[in-house]
Amino acid sequence: MIRKIYTLLMLGLCLGFAACSDDNDGLDPNSAAPVIKFPMEQLDVDLNKVDNLPVVAVIKSQAGLQSVTMKLQTVEGVTEYKTVTEFFNPNSYSLSENLEYNANYEAFIIEATDKLNHVTSGTLPIAVTDVMARPVITFDPEEIIYDEMDENPVMPRTTFKIVSEAGLKKVERFLVSVDGQTSKGGDVLNGDKIFEYDELIEYKEGDKGFKVKAEDIYGNITISTLQVSYKTVPVPVLTLGKELITTDEGVDTEVPMHIESVRGIREVVIYRIEKGIETEILRKGFSGDKNLDYNPKVQLTEETSQIKIVVSDGREGKDVNGTVKTYVSMEVVDLQVGSQKMANAEPFALISLKDMKTYSVDEAIVSEESAKNIDIKFYAASNSGVITFRLYSPENVDGKNGEYAGSTGKLTALKKMNMTRFAKLSNFDYEQATRSSIEEEFGKATTAARADVNVGDIIGFKTGGSSSAGGGRIGVIKIVDISDKMGTDATKRIATVEIKFPKQK
Repeated sequence: MIRKIYTLLMLGLCLGFAACSDDNDGLDPNSAAPVIKFPMEQLDVDLNKVDNLPVVAVIKSQAGLQSVTMKLQTVEGVTEYKTVTEFFNPNSYSLSENLEYNANYEAFIIEATDKLNHVTSGTLPIAVTDVMARPVITFDPEEIIYDEMDENPVMPRTTFKIVSEAGLKKVERFLVSVDGQTSKGGDVLNGDKIFEYDELIEYKEGDKGFKVKAEDIYGNITISTLQVSYKTVPVPVLTLGKELITTDEGVDTEVPMHIESVRGIREVVIYRIEKGIETEILRKGFSGDKNLDYNPKVQLTEETSQIKIVVSDGREGKDVNGTVKTYVSMEVVDLQVGSQKMANAEPFALISLKDMKTYSVDEAIVSEESAKNIDIKFYAASNSGVITFRLYSPENVDGKNGEYAGSTGKLTALKKMNMTRFAKLSNFDYEQATRSSIEEEFGKATTAARADVNVGDIIGFKTGGSSSAGGGRIGVIKIVDISDKMGTDATKRIATVEIKFPKQK
């Protein structure tokens, strides 16, 4: 656009001269001296740009030009640049000189001599903007150092100053970490010479630097990075002495642990977890022990499903924690139980909740007292080659007791049949099972003397009134696994189960 305007100015200069004749015959001694016209009063040159304008002028001579001499005026003096003596049209000469501009240029001088030796001089002042330095970024402090080993470490503020001789266009900021870099914002500026920044940035482990990118109005860019040294200390190492704690409500119970800490142990807090809610039950301060065997005693409730231990070395957000599974006032037993085809062969087909073991048919039918020990029987059914599995009450439900045979008789000979009831608990949290959660879920279910089961099912049960385990007690049984067929008989199977049975109050 600038060059187009420049061209129009030149055209105007040319048209502004009255005489454009190139007829040199018969020189008039009264001819006027040459006239030199510049399209502007001053040529502005910016050495930070690559598209500076050339020196342009139009020279008119009535007598005809003999020579045009061009000179450069610098701070050191005047030097000759160029002389032209041959002209296509001696009465009109247009010049356009692309100079290699220098910061010490002050003016461009033209001396025009016509054929009558009339000399005219014209001067075009040149204002030069020298090459400007790129933006300078200065950080204070020159490095961020944060050491977690300090007693009370304080994060230094991030401050920097940008000075730009040319003026700033924009500033961008980035946080550099082991995962790459993320933007921390930026500012669009209007040629400001100075930009200052002062913020508290909470650097963290893995942060490596704070990068600043400054661009001036000429597009010159400076990138500088503030080094961040975040000296970390390993979190404490907590080793729990037990994965599972079995205890009773209200009993002082040890929670053994071993703790190691580079920075030193400052605090141990223990919580009991009940229905997902944490309740603090112990808080103990320490004076910086680096190696500690600790065996605190706590009391739990029947609703406690886990204990949570939190260890701190005094640094916020650097705690380490562990959990211990708990069974409070609850029997938990893993058993293997056979189907009806193993009624008199180990692992036997009848489960006693009193003894938490399996019975053979011969043991069950020997007396009424023995019969009262039997609460659950396992059964594998075959219907057109489709095998299904069931838990039955000792009652002769579906007439199946006759299929449980011993050497002295069949299960139909039971002298007492406990009336156990079952319910499938589809959405029950078995791992967090407590007395109240079992009772609540079982109370909402429809019960029956039979439960169809598969691996993974959770079955709630309630003992019959005559059970030697105690009448009306509620528990849960999880079907952990069911074996493949044993031999050629597809109904000869072994189930692995886990039973959770709250203790009788």
